[in-house]
Amino acid sequence: MICIHDVMIFRKTLRLAFGLLLVAVLLHRLGPSEVAQTIISARPVYVLMAASVYALTFLILSTRWRMILHDMGGNIPLVSAYQAFAGGMILSDITPARIGELSRPLLVRDRIEMSRALASVVLDRLSDILTMFILGACGLGLFFGEEMIEIPLVLAIVALTSVVIWRRRTEIADRLRGSDRLAPLARSFDALSAINDIRLVMIRSVLLTTIAWITHALRVYILASSVDQTPSLQMLFLLLPLVSALSLIPVSISGIGLVEGGMAALLASQGIPASTGLSIAFLDRMVTVAFHIIAGGRAASRII
Repeated sequence: MICIHDVMIFRKTLRLAFGLLLVAVLLHRLGPSEVAQTIISARPVYVLMAASVYALTFLILSTRWRMILHDMGGNIPLVSAYQAFAGGMILSDITPARIGELSRPLLVRDRIEMSRALASVVLDRLSDILTMFILGACGLGLFFGEEMIEIPLVLAIVALTSVVIWRRRTEIADRLRGSDRLAPLARSFDALSAINDIRLVMIRSVLLTTIAWITHALRVYILASSVDQTPSLQMLFLLLPLVSALSLIPVSISGIGLVEGGMAALLASQGIPASTGLSIAFLDRMVTVAFHIIAGGRAASRII
């Protein structure tokens, strides 16, 4: 008899294999030697600068999460929030659709009630996704104009769905309480109800996330500069969120292959050779994953 654990391992293996296959196809089409030479030629000082900017990004994102927790009646030191955020990103790096980020409550369970921590992470991720939609829509509208007239409709649907879920949160929580397995989710909905002004919390969260995306764009710009390329910083700010959104597609582990291909295509639209764009994408993956391990390895080791 096949157990659920074996099925999960099989699915994870398939997703990893699919991601690696995408990477192999990209390398085959663009030339592995050219990609490798470009990565090796990257100036170390620029790579370190990019890592420093990413550290600032994490400070902004950790502050956002800590602010949400505070509005829900919880409080943790900024250092603990920073380490837990990075630890959650390690698990995000090895799971499909970056679902590993939902493990973040486990990293602060000794300081915050689990249901409250889970609700804060869900709200944190929602603000992230909402900002990606807004920036991406603005970017597509700016760069592609009338070809993207359906964007306002998509944003309206997302906004309407969010409003409906929020207004019916009490009813949803009552239904969830009827199942032992889903009871923790019901408690998370209750924790969300404790927020006095959800609109103000979301506005502040989206503003902080927007600032964080400026630093994301700056990091990639610096990495591109390390190999003598200069993409448009405005373009990176508005369209990188769409590239990042590819990691949410659960066909590979943390979007391996999808994100790299998307970034190479984005940079190619700015006249950067595709092989160089792929090299920049790989450099970015190396910098971010290495930072996650250094900053959050100790926190993640508690649950791995």
